[in-house]
Amino acid sequence: MAMPTADKKTVIVALGGAAVAFGIYLYFRKKGRSSEEIKMHVKRALKGKGMIPNKMSIVSLERKQSAGHLLSSRQRKMQDLDESFFETLDQSKLKINRVKICKIDNIRDYIPGLKWRENHYARARTMRISKTSERNFGAYTRDDDVVLFDIIRGDKSGTDAMAFKRAGCRKMICWKGSEVKAAIITCGGLCPGLNVVINEIVEVLYFEYGVNSIYGVKGGYRGLVDGGYGLIELNPTVVKGINRKGGTILWSSRGGISPASPPEEIEKILNKLESYGINMLYIIGGDGTHRGAYRLYQHAKAREKKMIIAGIPKTIDNDMGVIDSSFGFNSAVEQATKAIFSAVTEATCNKPNGVGIVKLMGRHAGYIACHATLASRQVDMCLINEDPFLETNGPEAMAEYIEKTVQDKGHAVIVVAEGAGNNFLKSLRSGMESVEKDAGGNEALSNICDYLIDYLKQHFKQRSKACTVKFIDPSYMIRSVAANASDNVMCLVLAQNAVHGAMAGYTGFTSGLVNNRSVMIPMPVIMATSPSFLNPRGRTWSRVLAATQQPVTMGLHD
Repeated sequence: MAMPTADKKTVIVALGGAAVAFGIYLYFRKKGRSSEEIKMHVKRALKGKGMIPNKMSIVSLERKQSAGHLLSSRQRKMQDLDESFFETLDQSKLKINRVKICKIDNIRDYIPGLKWRENHYARARTMRISKTSERNFGAYTRDDDVVLFDIIRGDKSGTDAMAFKRAGCRKMICWKGSEVKAAIITCGGLCPGLNVVINEIVEVLYFEYGVNSIYGVKGGYRGLVDGGYGLIELNPTVVKGINRKGGTILWSSRGGISPASPPEEIEKILNKLESYGINMLYIIGGDGTHRGAYRLYQHAKAREKKMIIAGIPKTIDNDMGVIDSSFGFNSAVEQATKAIFSAVTEATCNKPNGVGIVKLMGRHAGYIACHATLASRQVDMCLINEDPFLETNGPEAMAEYIEKTVQDKGHAVIVVAEGAGNNFLKSLRSGMESVEKDAGGNEALSNICDYLIDYLKQHFKQRSKACTVKFIDPSYMIRSVAANASDNVMCLVLAQNAVHGAMAGYTGFTSGLVNNRSVMIPMPVIMATSPSFLNPRGRTWSRVLAATQQPVTMGLHD
């Protein structure tokens, strides 16, 4: 490190050995050098200057840097604020005595003698990175870094806390790029961002880890069963630009593997993967897909094979447990909001007594309906599966409120999640029809919107009024679009961390965001907490009620 052109000895004397060590430390830390290398450079710089490097100062610098690496760039300056910015709480209210970390398996746990090597970029787009000029990752994530799950603390929080392992690239990895043969599979319904995840997995494997053998399994899990759709070879050229497209270039399907699949079927799929030489499988899908993935992982572990099963959670309904949000959800809400704006226009312009009804996806969870309602700010009533308004208050209460709204505003708009009122319609039929299910085991839903349209028209007719109802069902349009900007970034983060975890030997996990931090979540945790539902007594639904001013469900908010 070159010193300033001023009198070097004067500078050293003025600042002291610790300050010089600090400057050298920062310089080489930015270059990604190890702690041992930095110590060596500090000793070289101070040798001959009549100064003995203070070992304790170097250690303290490392500790300060270690504390800082846990904070984002926007948070680090908080460490420099003086005491006047803060007030002190009773520590007994916030004290954490024990942190329970969700355990994730690593293949080193059951495969002895793994060879570990230091992690460096394998290659770049424009030039081959030579061994004499290795490009390091910006920052490595330590294995003991965790992200607290229950970060909101209070009198009733207790002294235990839950945490997940923080995701990110590790300094040591147990795979060489040349030994990896990776495959990517997309399962279940479509979702904005699937192609982004595929794109990023391929590029991280290829550029950062030097993997040349990357394949896509066509047609979901069905692509791995007998008579499946086979594999396609993937590389940066093949996936270039697919992030701007909706859907998935690998196709998708429901079924193929389920919790009820007999062990011999799981073994057949593993045998097929082994016949292709696949030893690293990235599975993108919802909770059902993860249940199948976990069964593959269990059988692979029983064979004690060096094989990774990693997941990326995907659900258009945003109903997977633990994670903050699923990729593609924001893009779907954005499209759903456009449908609501169309309904507002139709209801406003069509007389007399215009009513617009928008049906949105949300089988059991009304997140899309709620968030689209909040984003549009022009909805008068939102019906979701979690709030039993029709079952409790009855359809008459809905009709009377809409009539009053039309009278006051000249029009009304209703947003209905597809699962809303399903139990209400079941009670009307009282077992008259058998329940149908799709290939994924999901119950076929009744169309509540047909019932609402007929009921509203009859209600207005009984009062000698006409009612013009315009029904809009964007259906699959909201999920088949390309991901928007924010979902593109989320997909990138999730895909990168799935690869980083896999290359470090972690398996049986999925890559997610918890409290806006990247974590690795054990698949059994996702399985045990999914599907999740919107809390009808929670903050989000309270915001919806405040925005729509609709009647509350009797007994639910007492």
